[in-house]
Amino acid sequence: MKNAPTLHRFEYLAFLCFMLTVRIVPHSAARSIGRLLGRILFTFSRSRRKLTLSNLAHAFPDQSLDKRRRVARRSFAEMACSFTDAVSSARFDAVEICGRLELDGWEHLEQAEREGKGTIILGAHIGVWEIISQVVALYKGPVSIVGRPLDNPFLDRFVAHNRSRFGNILAGKRGAARAMLRALKAGGRTAILIDQRVQPKEGIPIPFFGRPASTSPIVARLSLKTGAPVVPVYAFAASNGRYRIKVHPPIFPDGSGNDPVRTLTCRYMDGLERVIRKDPAQWLWMHNRWK
Repeated sequence: MKNAPTLHRFEYLAFLCFMLTVRIVPHSAARSIGRLLGRILFTFSRSRRKLTLSNLAHAFPDQSLDKRRRVARRSFAEMACSFTDAVSSARFDAVEICGRLELDGWEHLEQAEREGKGTIILGAHIGVWEIISQVVALYKGPVSIVGRPLDNPFLDRFVAHNRSRFGNILAGKRGAARAMLRALKAGGRTAILIDQRVQPKEGIPIPFFGRPASTSPIVARLSLKTGAPVVPVYAFAASNGRYRIKVHPPIFPDGSGNDPVRTLTCRYMDGLERVIRKDPAQWLWMHNRWK
């Protein structure tokens, strides 16, 4: 809720108490706190639980209700774990983060970087996505990150500091295309989450789990305009407080066909759907993606 200073201060105070609690315990134990929080939210957040189960029913109509409920419960736990992980990992310096990584497919990012046309890092609300831009910044250099500021300005300052502490540059949703274009023309890199719902006037309907979902065409348009390859990157929690960074092969722009923007965007969403299907609980099903 915007323009609610009293509520924002209360939320921030609660967040500080939560952060202090998380920082007391080891990083691996902090994830357990997140999973407990997720189970509590699943129990008491009736509207989000209902939306999650509805989305899963549309995406996996052949699954039993019991199985969809198990996926939904795990999804709540994983998303809360992702939040707790971001709070806990903010204590780490560059050396500590790099020591906790398992890099899978990093050669694909190297391949894209060798093109010299800039690189678009494509992510989604799956796994522990907040760590991705930090890892890329540490190994390759600054990333221009596109994201909407939080309504709570106090919490937004924490998130902005965490995302930019290794040199990354934050670009708000307004003017994002210009910021991304500047980074790519300079041979740099930019990052955006592809699975956010956008207004119909700003997006194009792209099939996603069998239903049209309004999706931003900005990634495809920038890739076609600059020649920058798009590299899907996802991060997942591994054992003992570690991270598994999965880098997929680059998707190079192809201007052929009647509607290359739509064709490329479909490729991005098809790839994301395949990743989600491998472990559906890792994705944010409580988001009204198909509204």
